[in-house]
Amino acid sequence: MLFLLNRYHRSLILIILILISIFSWFYTITGVGMNMSAWQMTLMNLNLISHSNSMEMMEHGKNYNIFLDFILLFFMWFFMMIAMMLPSVIPFVIMFQKINEERKKLQYQYVATFNFALSYIAVWGLFSFLATIIHLILKISNVLNSHTMSIGYLLGGILFILAGIYQMTPLKDSCLYYCRNPIELFSSNKIFSNWSAFYVGLKHGFFCVGCCWVLMLLLFYVGVMNLFWIAGLSIYIILEKYFFRSKKMNYISGILIIFWGIRIFYVNFS
Repeated sequence: MLFLLNRYHRSLILIILILISIFSWFYTITGVGMNMSAWQMTLMNLNLISHSNSMEMMEHGKNYNIFLDFILLFFMWFFMMIAMMLPSVIPFVIMFQKINEERKKLQYQYVATFNFALSYIAVWGLFSFLATIIHLILKISNVLNSHTMSIGYLLGGILFILAGIYQMTPLKDSCLYYCRNPIELFSSNKIFSNWSAFYVGLKHGFFCVGCCWVLMLLLFYVGVMNLFWIAGLSIYIILEKYFFRSKKMNYISGILIIFWGIRIFYVNFS
């Protein structure tokens, strides 16, 4: 009976997380609250539709509401981050639940698994908040193209080169180690309360942000709502987390990203 109950809890958690992921992808693709869907924005970044059919340019007059713009941009970034990152952490949430079940057998206090998941989501909410501030500053200063939601070639090339360099740093390697091995966090932190579960989720979230933050910022060049890049980065993050275990892959990906940055300069300034 206990086995069936545990299976039920795991299945329920899995279903809820999958539904959250599906909703986040739906929100991202449809561009809820924005003047264009992500698909239209993607086509525009590929120059397959005209800018004349795009969203209206931001006005700095009385019709422009910076607070409303901030809210819409924040939700865009937040649900985009959840769509990209939550699927990669679902196996670890289930692992946390299994550990929880074993601890309960040993008469330890049962802690809510969703505390771990929600704190992980909260960290990406904080990242989304900071990304929204950057987005709004770039938009107001006209550094960000309001049609394509992308920065120019100069900043884009620099961003790619810096991202490639970061891929090969010890900080990236250290964050990636703990992002791949949350069992280290589970075993090194005494999870005796709901707060401690929340704390471990925060730590895991910050390590994952440490792995991926610079990759997410690449969206500022390729187009913040570019679906091909959003999907591509999501797949790469899963591969990096579960399959590309060799440190050589960090160097390979870093070098490729640097070459992409150099190519941006070569194509646009040669």
